[in-house]
Amino acid sequence: MTVLVVAALAGCRTEPAVAAYVENLTISTDELAAAVDQRLADENIAAVVEPGDADYQRLVLSQLVQQSIYRILSADYGVEVTDRQVQDKLDELLSGDGPQGGEDVFAQLAAEQMLSELDVRENVRQALIRAAIAAEEGLDGPTQEPALRQRYEEIKDQLSMIELGFITVPDQETADTTLATVLADPASYDDLAATYAGPNTQPTLRRAPLTDVPGPLLPSVAQTAAGQGFTVAIPDTGGIVVGYVASLEVPSFEEVRSEIRTEAASGVDAAVGPIVTEFVSGLDIDINPRYGSLDQGRVV
Repeated sequence: MTVLVVAALAGCRTEPAVAAYVENLTISTDELAAAVDQRLADENIAAVVEPGDADYQRLVLSQLVQQSIYRILSADYGVEVTDRQVQDKLDELLSGDGPQGGEDVFAQLAAEQMLSELDVRENVRQALIRAAIAAEEGLDGPTQEPALRQRYEEIKDQLSMIELGFITVPDQETADTTLATVLADPASYDDLAATYAGPNTQPTLRRAPLTDVPGPLLPSVAQTAAGQGFTVAIPDTGGIVVGYVASLEVPSFEEVRSEIRTEAASGVDAAVGPIVTEFVSGLDIDINPRYGSLDQGRVV
């Protein structure tokens, strides 16, 4: 979330050696120059930014202003985020991207948004500060264990995969024989489906999300274990449906916990946004006109 910051107030403070003021904090022109040089030492940034680029200088100043804002914000709420916590969160975020994941992500962010690794780490720190504020404000319920488990039950079917086949035959006797044949030799499914081809017969076993199972078959499927089948009379088909559940993969809560928590954390971050925005709107922030002005949290 980018914090929205009100435009600098009338009667702003200006000194040649100061690039920006945030309340009683100052960002000197020397600090800004050093921050730009530090980022240009990052090969990913050096590949996309030319030395002396005024737009990039304003982007770095925007980052430094945000850092100052969060320094004041965290002090006001009594929140402290350590470097270890930032690294742990970054490791979590990059855990699914493989050994080269971090390098590739940093290169992509540099190319697309001109963000250095320093900036990415600071963004993670700010997200953790917002999460801590959300906890202080009692907004973090969706990320707690009971809520995560409840959400898992709500979306479990969406995450589950089933390999299913169904064949519609004219009568119960034929259905019983067909089911017995499939159970004895699952490889016979395609030939049996071809024998009873039609709009209510699936030609081959198909793997799909559990939520894609046709509605009339759901009650029977829900009661059938993998490797087993069922028969059910469905009047609209004009016969008896023989169903065969070849496999059913239901991820455990632990397997998808991180994914569910990420979704929940995003909602919590959105909920705490207005609180942070209101706090920032009361801050006295001035940008040296030499660099531009502040517009929605960015120096332009």
